[in-house]
Amino acid sequence: MKLADKHLRMADLANQPARTAKTYTTKSGQQRTVTAKAATRGITGFSAKHIYHLINQDKFPAPVKIGRASLWRLSEINSWLASHTSTASEV
Repeated sequence: MKLADKHLRMADLANQPARTAKTYTTKSGQQRTVTAKAATRGITGFSAKHIYHLINQDKFPAPVKIGRASLWRLSEINSWLASHTSTASEV
């Protein structure tokens, strides 16, 4: 029996900027609050835009589409990271 490979979302790979909480008033006068979100650092340290740029240049593993979701195999990301950290440490 083969174990299933884990999958990552873009939120796991890319840096996410901080968002402040915002309060909106609807037409009916109700107050709606969108909660704040702290900044997070992804596995790669790149923005989502840069990751998609690298994918278009065939320099980053392409996502697997499952329904509408784009997911990356953890094993492919680990291989990519290992290949780039070894070249950086050799320089």
